[in-house]
Amino acid sequence: MSVCDLSAVRSILVVKLDEAGDFVMATPFLRALRAAAPQARILLAVREAVADLALTCRWVDGVVAPLPKEGGGIDFRGITPGGLKLFAECYRAGFDLALVPRYDFDRHGATTLAANSRAKLVAGFSERVTPWKADGNQGFDRAYGLALAPPPGRHEVEQNAVLLEALGAEADPGPLELALTAEDRAEARRLLEAGDGAGDGLGDGRPLIAVAPGAASPRRAYPADRLAAVVSAVAGALGARVAVLGTAAERPAAAVLAAALPGRTIDLTGATPLRVAAAVMAEAALAITMDSAPAHLAAAAGVPVAVFSCHPIGGDPNHYHAPERFRPWTGGREERALVLRPEAAVPPCSSSCLAAEAHCIAAIDPADAARRILALAAATIGERG
Repeated sequence: MSVCDLSAVRSILVVKLDEAGDFVMATPFLRALRAAAPQARILLAVREAVADLALTCRWVDGVVAPLPKEGGGIDFRGITPGGLKLFAECYRAGFDLALVPRYDFDRHGATTLAANSRAKLVAGFSERVTPWKADGNQGFDRAYGLALAPPPGRHEVEQNAVLLEALGAEADPGPLELALTAEDRAEARRLLEAGDGAGDGLGDGRPLIAVAPGAASPRRAYPADRLAAVVSAVAGALGARVAVLGTAAERPAAAVLAAALPGRTIDLTGATPLRVAAAVMAEAALAITMDSAPAHLAAAAGVPVAVFSCHPIGGDPNHYHAPERFRPWTGGREERALVLRPEAAVPPCSSSCLAAEAHCIAAIDPADAARRILALAAATIGERG
């Protein structure tokens, strides 16, 4: 029996204060929530770093970003037109429901925001679901009228579906999505056609491989020289050119790739907002990424994607590195995503890699990775959708 009648609620606050990849993985949740509550005004709170992605989300009525105020407290910035005004109206009236679709450790204050939203019911996941959440979010369960503790080791999309089902909604196991504007796509094409500034662009009919060498921590980044060997082998076999995506911090890795593929790379590091990066992905025949946001952007764009993961085969399936939880979600088309993992943890690591630098991930053999990526390409390139 559901604790809430979604068909009757007037206002819902969804608090999604985490990273870009987490937001993309929440799009099936938002889609299903809208289907279950078409009459509700749904407000979405995101971090400013994710605002670019949330701005075009068609399943919500408004988007805001919380901003810490000097001296304490929270202010808000409206992301969508009218978003701040609508948020203020719902807040004054009292939200009927506040949802925190964040299974793991809450590091950005999502639970605190939901608890202070004046909502009649606050629902999310218990502090008990992982050891690090129990340690870092001790006492957070008091903020919830509904605190779920589903079985561990499932994908984040599936865990979010548990929250929907507890509210009486039908889960949506479909694909990730990201709404790109015509301007996003035009800018992506402009950058690709400009090439490396020498006018050689990508208008020669050769396939494009999008490569994102960066990750949130060094242990999750495959070493640049080994990645260059993999990308060189794959691009050579496919007769492809390469677009390198990421922040300015990935420029050294982009330089290593460019040296391995002279005249065949386009360095877009530090040049693309998130939606434009996704639009570049959408132009590619194949993406090669780390366990990071670009993997999910590629999946949302329907692009076959190979992901390097530091989490060893046989590692803890509920760990925050585990592909069981964070692999690219392809809406039931698993053949479109490949996760490359170490065969075993490299001592002293055990259940996952905990080194400060690239460690377990460096044990992935470049030749084997290239072979498996080419098999992914053979099975999927030319078969989009």
